[in-house]
Amino acid sequence: MSEREPERVEETGAEETSSGNPVKEMFLLAALYLPLGFFLWFFLASGLMYPASRLVEWLLTGFYPDLFEQVVQLGFHFEVQTLVVMPQQVEGRTAALNLDINPMIYAWGLALLFGLVMATPMRGLRRLVQLIVGFIIVTLVTSWGVFWEVWRDMAFLMGPEAAAAVQSTNLSATTIALCYQLGYLMFPGVIPIAAWILMNRPFIEQLVQGRLR
Repeated sequence: MSEREPERVEETGAEETSSGNPVKEMFLLAALYLPLGFFLWFFLASGLMYPASRLVEWLLTGFYPDLFEQVVQLGFHFEVQTLVVMPQQVEGRTAALNLDINPMIYAWGLALLFGLVMATPMRGLRRLVQLIVGFIIVTLVTSWGVFWEVWRDMAFLMGPEAAAAVQSTNLSATTIALCYQLGYLMFPGVIPIAAWILMNRPFIEQLVQGRLR
């Protein structure tokens, strides 16, 4: 009987090895989808960034019409045109301050979310819905990042004229710095993963319970 027990243990270990870890397998599949996600993210960047450009323009020109004129999208870059007159002259004429913003640094979570959604077993329609919801969420994250980067640049980088324009609003330097850091360091990576967890909570709970048994 003592000889059979090791055999049973070996068989059980072999079954666990062959079955594999479903969590690791899913994240490995997500990692394999990441290159495709980043390719689509960059290839379709101009179209993907368009909703964010319209939302940022609505926020800036709607709440601060005396400071901002419009947001022009050039490829996937945003040119924020302000009404702040700079002391430097261009061809003998005064010029207003324009800010060049790269929104892609806030939207890379879209590729991450794409990989996670594609690696999660679900029906095609539900997968499509989750991708659309994820795109909306990342658009909001991108808009937040661009919005506060504009204020960061004006408050700290663009000279006294721009800083004086910021001081004429109700935005403090501390608020601008905090919101910018959140939008740059935390939101792009944390919020897409949190969105995926919330959208697939039953599946994740099933995986965790299966590992605990």
